Amino acid sequence: MQTEINSVIELYSNGQIQEALDSVEVLIKDYPNEALLYNVSGACYAGLGQLDVAVKRYEQALEIKPDYAEAHNNLGNALKELDQLDTALKSYEKALGIKPDFAEAHYNLGITHQGLNQLDTAVKHYEQALEIKPDYTEAFNNLGSALNELGQLDTAVKSYEKILSVKPDFAEAHYNLAVTLQELNQLDDAVRHYEQALTIKPDYAEAHNNLGIAHKELNQLETAIKCY
Repeated sequence: MQTEINSVIELYSNGQIQEALDSVEVLIKDYPNEALLYNVSGACYAGLGQLDVAVKRYEQALEIKPDYAEAHNNLGNALKELDQLDTALKSYEKALGIKPDFAEAHYNLGITHQGLNQLDTAVKHYEQALEIKPDYTEAFNNLGSALNELGQLDTAVKSYEKILSVKPDFAEAHYNLAVTLQELNQLDDAVRHYEQALTIKPDYAEAHNNLGIAHKELNQLETAIKCY
């Protein structure tokens, strides 16, 4: 069965989600008590945007294997996408109760608490994710975002700079750093990071817009007009 599972995961990783789903559903008929298969099926349904079905599949995985941390985490993701944030929190917390060093569950708790405007708790979970997985660039990025929302701009800048030292081609981190620098009125540095974001991701509409605003604030009006 492992060879077949690997084939399904390869299809999924290559973006052939419907093909992966078709294959895993055949496997479920052959191995109806295998929790992993329901978890993979749930991921496929989630990838196709069928979140209600994904939730059912994750729940089936957990009926078979209640201590399946990854399925609890995935269930939380589907519930979060369905805007059932309080229920999603419970799923992530169950995942961490089973697997305390689960960096992704801490990260997802951070996102969910941030969505609920519980920023101090979000920061705590992003930091815990980073203690477990120090190169977790997405967690650094979101930590910076939460710190920014808390008004801790200098600390947010450090978080973004740390990400970019690990992943210099992370367009969103350049953008978020630029936004924070702009708020600190460090406009030349903000312009530089908006430009770096656009070098990496030329169709980044928000970066184009904010670059124009930064040039306008620098009284570089002709350059600003070209950005819009």
